[in-house]
Amino acid sequence: MVDYGDVSSTNYVMLELARRSSGDTPGSSLQENRIGLLCNTIDISTNKQSLSFPVPFSGIIAGESKTIAIDLGLATKTISLTGIILDQEITKNDSSGAKTVKLSAWEIAQLLHSYVDSSFLHEDQNLSKLIVLIPSRADINFDQRTTPANAATADLSELPLTPFNWANRPYDVPSLSIGATDYPADFTATTAEVDGITGYIDTFNTTFDGTQVPSVAFTMSFQQASTAASDFINASI
Repeated sequence: MVDYGDVSSTNYVMLELARRSSGDTPGSSLQENRIGLLCNTIDISTNKQSLSFPVPFSGIIAGESKTIAIDLGLATKTISLTGIILDQEITKNDSSGAKTVKLSAWEIAQLLHSYVDSSFLHEDQNLSKLIVLIPSRADINFDQRTTPANAATADLSELPLTPFNWANRPYDVPSLSIGATDYPADFTATTAEVDGITGYIDTFNTTFDGTQVPSVAFTMSFQQASTAASDFINASI
């Protein structure tokens, strides 16, 4: 997907503030405590970490060297995004109430830099979730969708949207699995809460280029990680 929509309407890529993720102020609109991004490319990387070592003398005995890998159940998951920032209305809602202002692309760039520079202790600054909506032809049971009726061949614009994630469909999860992440629900309404990827922005870069006015180019790296510690601390203060 390259065209991620108009930031003033439905966003297919969004950053969500910890204030909304924590449930302190459930959002009344899609934009509340979220910032939409217009992305040109999204690179998703899953880096499996296994301990591997060659078996001594295996090449001598069998005529073919062997390597044994031990699966430690470890992987790092990173999403890299490139795109542009345009003027956008930002709606913030905290304990004092909701406020909507329109910011220039440069102001949004500055806002994002200041948020990346903050810590998880600040709910109104910490961008703790990345939402990427993708079209889906199969449901959580690994069955072909019945809506639309021709889901197997329907145009992408007709398909329901589901958040990208690293969870497995229940169909693939063994019965003895413990603590598996639930496969996310479909995106059904602009006011609905949306499952996303929890973690933190590792790097955020912007380019102020006079030949690209009124847009600001950006690149971003988002690291998937558990936010359990920050949720516990935020709940305690």
